[in-house]
Amino acid sequence: MIFAASWAISARLYGLVQRFAPSNIVIRRLHTRTGIKWGPLVGLAGVVVYGLLMAATGRIVRDGGPGWVNLFFIVGFWNTVRFGVLVPVSVVRLLRVRHQEKVLLRECQRAERAGPAPADTGRMAAAVAAGRA
Repeated sequence: MIFAASWAISARLYGLVQRFAPSNIVIRRLHTRTGIKWGPLVGLAGVVVYGLLMAATGRIVRDGGPGWVNLFFIVGFWNTVRFGVLVPVSVVRLLRVRHQEKVLLRECQRAERAGPAPADTGRMAAAVAAGRA
């Protein structure tokens, strides 16, 4: 009973954090095709911003500030690591996607130059006769 309740609570919290945490929103947007080109730049900016947050909160705690500020230090450290990993991963993903697009473009251009395949000539003739092509 307690295990099921804690499982349900953790699943709900995970969903909320994935949906509303700013760093998760940014990373989710960067994993789309339109956002992938911004990955390295945003990753470096995230490392700088969260690194500064981590440094500032670490200094506050070290100078005798309240203990709950450690939570901000931990969040800053975690997000610095996440954005640091995002930079090389997004570069690799971007290179892979661009390579796939070049291959597809080359195949389409080759198919256009070659004309319709012999198996498609019957359907193409039927489409021309029907006025659809």
